[in-house]
Amino acid sequence: MKKLFFSLVALVAVVAVFAQTQQEAFKDLLDGRVLKAQKDFENLVAKEPGNAEFNYWLGQIYLIEATLPNYSASGQQQILREKARAVYTKAMTSTNQNPLILVGMGHLDLLDGKNAEARAKFDQAILATANKKNKKYGDPAILNAIVRANASGDSKTGDATFAIEKATQSEELLGATPDMFTNLGVIYLKGGGENGGLAKRAFEKALDLDPNFAPAYWRVGRIFESQKNPEMFLGFYEKAIGANPKFAPAYLSLYQYYSNRDVNKAKQYLDFYIANADKDRETDYFYADYLFRAGQYQESLNKGKEIEAALAGDKYPKVYKLYAYNYDRLKDSVSAMNNMEKYMNEEAPERISGDDYAFMAASYLKVPGNTTKAEVVAEKAIESDTSVAGRVAIMESLANSYSAQGDWKGTYKWLARKQQLKPDNSARNFYFLADAAHKAKEFKAAQEVATQYIATYPDQPQGYFLKWRSAIASDPDTSTGLAIPVVDEYTAFLMKDTAKNKGRIIQNHGYKVYYYLVKVQDYPKALESANAILAIDPTNNYGAMAKSEAERLIKATGKGGGSGASKAPAGGSATGAGGRLNPRP
Repeated sequence: MKKLFFSLVALVAVVAVFAQTQQEAFKDLLDGRVLKAQKDFENLVAKEPGNAEFNYWLGQIYLIEATLPNYSASGQQQILREKARAVYTKAMTSTNQNPLILVGMGHLDLLDGKNAEARAKFDQAILATANKKNKKYGDPAILNAIVRANASGDSKTGDATFAIEKATQSEELLGATPDMFTNLGVIYLKGGGENGGLAKRAFEKALDLDPNFAPAYWRVGRIFESQKNPEMFLGFYEKAIGANPKFAPAYLSLYQYYSNRDVNKAKQYLDFYIANADKDRETDYFYADYLFRAGQYQESLNKGKEIEAALAGDKYPKVYKLYAYNYDRLKDSVSAMNNMEKYMNEEAPERISGDDYAFMAASYLKVPGNTTKAEVVAEKAIESDTSVAGRVAIMESLANSYSAQGDWKGTYKWLARKQQLKPDNSARNFYFLADAAHKAKEFKAAQEVATQYIATYPDQPQGYFLKWRSAIASDPDTSTGLAIPVVDEYTAFLMKDTAKNKGRIIQNHGYKVYYYLVKVQDYPKALESANAILAIDPTNNYGAMAKSEAERLIKATGKGGGSGASKAPAGGSATGAGGRLNPRP
């Protein structure tokens, strides 16, 4: 009897240990410590191989781990999926085809694109758990697992309609959990941003069941972050931490937000993230990222090399992007370009952002001979970002990169595309756009922009000046006269303050003197312009000389009654003081 008593006590202790370990593993999983949860469930399965729940969750953890950035472009991603398959295949025997394991196998079918096979396994699992009171729906735990399976993968993975139906049935049976509602929200989001409201409501239902369910707060924050609403998403990330101070993903989201804004505040969140997350290459990477943000470029490079040395042949593309950014700041453009190319070649395509393409394009522009590559990558940058704000930011970045290289055609091209995508009628934008067009020798375009500037801000001088400058430049030998109307428009504006603008007014009339006197021999108009100079400054030598010459030629040609294009007679020329008049006084 005493022996039996001690045996029972030992059994209760073992069961308690199992329950405690399982509970801790679930908490680690929810807190974002996937690797720790994996070790716990591996131990649980080893001790109790016939436990369907232990096997199911071990397979799920392998599948979750395969989605982490650690393995985004690594052979480990497929290895982890195969480990999940091995767990479920073995468990089909050890658990006698438990319905939960059937759902796990169907989950793998979905990831493999075998939707019909997955649906058959899901239906089989539902049927196996149906009872007399509930022949149609099955066990809520099975329904919840089906929802979880359909929440995984990209937007093309799974059957959203079927999963939403199962979630509704689970809720009707009072079997819905915070985790199930969170997965339902993810399914809605996979259908596109227009489903953000439905997703948010699903996350809120998770919080209705458990106000301390941090993943749901974090997910709502992610929705608001996608909408560029920091006031809202920062609040929800803080709520996630308030609900669970050990929830690592929220600390990482806050670090990433502040890393470009307040490096000291970012460091505080990074410290919390490292303290609560799995200790792996990701935590090391984000510390190296912080060193870069803090301007410690060589230290960041050194940390990256430590990460790379520990990879043991595994791929971790992000380290090359880290190198590229640091080398760029260290003015080693070739190393920056080469490392960014490595990153782009090895990273999973779905993880390459518009900013990555933009940085790659900028890197190409800094190394002579790579302009064509830069343009190709630049177009990918635009294609990869569906938001107007994102595309505008990329175009601005590319324009700045071209400007830094003194390539004004490239600068104007991207500024013009940005203006077309999202018109900006600020005086500042008009100025830079017209200036870039002028420097790119796109004089007609520069005048068009300047005309818009004048129409929007008629009392500001910059628009008139920019239009005048490009009009003058478009007629380099002053032979067409196309700039004359623009010169007159600018002069009319300058005449509002003749004392302040005296020099530029005289210059404009001098331009006309040269055109009419030398280029088209319209001497009366030349005289008119010369008199305009003298009206502003009676002592101006150029004006006096131009007037004298115009009067001499009018008398010599007899063309004093109006404009004309008569050539000067033999022995008469549009010169003064023994030399040809310059185009400007």
